[in-house]
Amino acid sequence: MAKSSFKVLKLKQLSLSVKRGRPVSLSELGNRIRDIREALGMTQGQLAKKLKVKQPFISQIEDNIESSSFKTIQKVLAALECELSFAVVSKISLDKIVKRQASIRAEKILERTYSNMALEKQSPNSRSYKFQLKELVEDLCNNPGSELWED
Repeated sequence: MAKSSFKVLKLKQLSLSVKRGRPVSLSELGNRIRDIREALGMTQGQLAKKLKVKQPFISQIEDNIESSSFKTIQKVLAALECELSFAVVSKISLDKIVKRQASIRAEKILERTYSNMALEKQSPNSRSYKFQLKELVEDLCNNPGSELWED
């Protein structure tokens, strides 16, 4: 009894997750396919038969999805009456990426400038450096362009 109610709960939760299109990472896609197949009560052999392939092929897809082609993944999902929906998810906000890169770029620019000034014995103090750095980072953040990624 407990095992069957667990299966029903798993089916409901997975069904809701799949219906909503909850993103799953590529590394977890094989597990998601396995979960869907199992929630449907289907064996690897039954899915393989539906796709006219051998059972080890299904096992390989579930265990190592990265080795599968996009077309193969689509066919497997179609056999499970699902489709692939893409979501590109940033690990951190794009603003933070720009600010981090702007800081790196600004430091390089100022390092070059201040090195030349030091050679001419015109090196500004650290307070001035910090101010210039802040201003340059802000400017680069307000106008992000390809120069942000130059070495």
